[in-house]
Amino acid sequence: MISVRSLCSIALVLVASGAAGCKEDPPPPQPEPASSAAANTNKGKASLRTPVSPMAKVDPQSMKEYRVDVCYFGTLSLKQARDAYLASLGKDEPSEKKIPSFGNGDQAKGALPAKSPAPGAAAPKTAGLPGAAAAPGGTSAPAAKGAPTPPGKPDERRPINFSARAPHERNARACTVALSLKEPAMADVDAALAEYAPFATELAKNIAAAANYYQREEYKKDSFAKGKELHAKLLAEFQKLDAHSEKLGLAVSAWHASHLPDLAKAEEGQKEAITALEDARALMLILTSKNVDPAAEKAALQKLETSAAALKTYGSTHQTDPWAKIMEPALAGFIRDVKAAEPKLTDKGITSPALFLPVVTSFVSVIEGKHRALSRSLMAKSQAATREAAGTARPAAPAAPEKE
Repeated sequence: MISVRSLCSIALVLVASGAAGCKEDPPPPQPEPASSAAANTNKGKASLRTPVSPMAKVDPQSMKEYRVDVCYFGTLSLKQARDAYLASLGKDEPSEKKIPSFGNGDQAKGALPAKSPAPGAAAPKTAGLPGAAAAPGGTSAPAAKGAPTPPGKPDERRPINFSARAPHERNARACTVALSLKEPAMADVDAALAEYAPFATELAKNIAAAANYYQREEYKKDSFAKGKELHAKLLAEFQKLDAHSEKLGLAVSAWHASHLPDLAKAEEGQKEAITALEDARALMLILTSKNVDPAAEKAALQKLETSAAALKTYGSTHQTDPWAKIMEPALAGFIRDVKAAEPKLTDKGITSPALFLPVVTSFVSVIEGKHRALSRSLMAKSQAATREAAGTARPAAPAAPEKE
């Protein structure tokens, strides 16, 4: 039988060994500082980062010609807005009987919006912005997610129809950008731009203000006070538009006539694309001249179709070529819009503002397509040169040892 003294001795030994074991345990690992962890993370990311692609550098003349072309041809949309506005009013001022329109779906011509439907009646179809829901009173208001529009409380402020203002203001800004480019000097063009850029910018701003004013039905709050003020400004500016635009157009045409593109060193795709662009430019100048010759227009259109077809054929066998890939769809869109407008073409030009605007915007797309294709082509050449330089700089592999 074990004595009490023996049990106590065993207990003391166990306690002592446990204390010694606790002293020998290593301290828990400390967490790595956040700065160190972030550095390691960034280091890993840096190793996976791909080299930055070389930027395409367009020569100053090409850049300025691009901005000037967008300025002149793009702001032809101001004439479309003027013609639609004057046609919607006739000789009258804006009033409840005649609500002006700028011909781009901004407001129904010649009449106020439909009255509110009777309670329980089906809501009329609206042609509002995408995603807009029909609100009481015939207006278009954005539908709130999960919250129906309270009955009897229509939204008094209509959403802005940006499609009615974007072409005018965006293209007018191109005039300001072109005016800021000092190189190369384009004497007559620069002089015309100095007058036209501020004029076009102010007119585009007033058109946008008037379009928003009538779309939001703000005339109901001030009895057309602001509408009549804008009307006076617009009439004064519309009278000067042709003279300013014609002066710039003549200067731009003279510049291009004396600075024809040099295609001697151009690649095949670029040659086809620039040829088609110049054919499209000739057609656009015919369509916007004071006295349009329908026979000349048809001949110019056929010439453009031929050059555009040549570019498309080249692109079918060179699918990675940026000139065919970017410019062929833009040219096809321009040809389509010109054909759609031909029924309204007279010796005075395209008499329908609704058909004239697509012709303007699609030709601007051709100009912008040429600039994108040029940038893409220059970038591809720069990347190829970088790869070639990296390949020549790489040290040669050591020769294999000769067999004994």
